[in-house]
Amino acid sequence: MLMKKIVFFILFINTVVSYSQVNRFNKTYLLFSAQDSHTVLLDNNNYLVLGGSINYASTDNKLKIIIYNIDSIGNENWFKLYGDSIYDYYYGTRNSLIKNDTGFSLVGGKVGQGKNSIMLYKFDQNFDTLWTKNYFEDTNFVASYNHIQTADGGYALVGCYDNSSNYDGDALLVKTDSLGNMQWYKTYGTTGAYSTDYGFCIVSTPDGGYLIGGVTKWNGEDDGYIIKTDSLGNEEWTRHYGNPNYPDGEILDIQQTQDSGYVLGLTTYGISQITIDMYDYKYNLIKLDKNFNLLWNKQFGEKSFYTGLGSVIESTDGNLFVTAVDAHTPCLFKLTANGDSIWKHYYHPPDTNMYDNNLLALKQTADGGFIMAGMAYPPQQMWLVKVDSCGC
Repeated sequence: MLMKKIVFFILFINTVVSYSQVNRFNKTYLLFSAQDSHTVLLDNNNYLVLGGSINYASTDNKLKIIIYNIDSIGNENWFKLYGDSIYDYYYGTRNSLIKNDTGFSLVGGKVGQGKNSIMLYKFDQNFDTLWTKNYFEDTNFVASYNHIQTADGGYALVGCYDNSSNYDGDALLVKTDSLGNMQWYKTYGTTGAYSTDYGFCIVSTPDGGYLIGGVTKWNGEDDGYIIKTDSLGNEEWTRHYGNPNYPDGEILDIQQTQDSGYVLGLTTYGISQITIDMYDYKYNLIKLDKNFNLLWNKQFGEKSFYTGLGSVIESTDGNLFVTAVDAHTPCLFKLTANGDSIWKHYYHPPDTNMYDNNLLALKQTADGGFIMAGMAYPPQQMWLVKVDSCGC
């Protein structure tokens, strides 16, 4: 009996010690008048968080890009601002800051003085700028929302391009070399006034081509869709997802899975109409096999006009994890590889009970837990939540 008690005591102590080694925190950050965050990266034992910032007390009052370095328990190590007093600087959407061969790269854009352009930044390990490139400076409207590094060391950028006079924007794919020099670009989309297509995310495919996720908007109707191209950006096919009876959201996230397939995250799926311009939504996950055949297509979340998907990732054990907003409340959602629900946890930022908080970015950490980044109100501020493997 004594031996059993000793064994139990050792197991209990080991469990407590191992559990206590998991860092957890729930913090907001605000250095200026308003901030947000859409991307978080792991950098050794620290976190790199990308967002936007504006200081209403400054003379230029311009939007700038901000990058934080946060330690393992949520304390700020340093931050850097990118911008000037002439233009508003924008970063892309989720995961627009990536780690690559020699440092980091970021896509975004700048707007001001009647001009706008796409920007590609290359940083070293300390986030000192190695070079920046601007594209399409003479275009009516152009934006880049995401990018990847390609097998040849170059970059593939996706966004939107419109040089027409009737608001007929197209999804855009730009290919550069390793120094950011443009090699070619392609556009995709429907034709017609007030018809706009966007490319929001991109992954490379085993055949050397690309899979682009985005949205097509026309006459009040929105459809999330994917575009498959060859290695030179020539369109091979396009597929639309969502409810054909209601406007839907965008495909902002494509994850390649361990079985060589793909998980698509459609931010909102129209469920029912509330008013002439308001709808109830859920969020939508779609699983494709390695040949892009549909394996399953499921909707999740509480039906609400403020329900939507943030990010989706595959964990090391093959399960899926999703950040979302369920009827105004941010959450982390665990599913099996087949899309079956396991658990869901809800989170609130400290010192606020306001609606419209969100957790948009998600990464699994070395301790098996997760780091989430988003925005909290009021005022608008960067929000980070670190949880253990069970979402606690």
